[in-house]
Amino acid sequence: MTLPDRPQFITVLTPIRPLGVFRVRFMLWLSSTFPQIMGLRPLAAIYSTRWSIVTSIPYNGPPQKAEDLAHPYLLWETTYNGAIDSYIESFIQVVSRQITRVWGTSYGFPGTRSITELKNYIQTMQIPISHTYSAYPKASVKMIYSAFEIEKEHRFLPEAAKNLSAEEFAVVYRGFLVRRQSDL
Repeated sequence: MTLPDRPQFITVLTPIRPLGVFRVRFMLWLSSTFPQIMGLRPLAAIYSTRWSIVTSIPYNGPPQKAEDLAHPYLLWETTYNGAIDSYIESFIQVVSRQITRVWGTSYGFPGTRSITELKNYIQTMQIPISHTYSAYPKASVKMIYSAFEIEKEHRFLPEAAKNLSAEEFAVVYRGFLVRRQSDL
């Protein structure tokens, strides 16, 4: 299987059940404040992912008509590489409980037991995108996170190179490579 040269995009808008907004807001706050507690971690296939709650549509004046939403909506936007089936499968394997807690507040959510049902739900509720922006279009969230981790330690290497003998620096540098191997 050949991966696409460019990232893939999914934008899904689902209606939230009554009182679901409070639960979603709490879950989103919890996951952004304590990601380690929520079991979130970067996935190699994900460039970015975001959940938002839409409670109103801004009125921009004529010719737009003022609109009131019958209920709030949950907006999920994600950018990933690879095929949608493998992306959804890996997403479910890593954060199935979290997906169910947040998306379970939406009407029609089939759960995460069946990848096929979830994929069909996503494709049914998906909105075509017309524009996107990425500061790092060739980098996934995991790649950027790894770069930050490498940078934290790498910035001390030039000073070590000045102050250590070649043999001592070689030991320090090999240690750096061993510690950061999973990030390279």
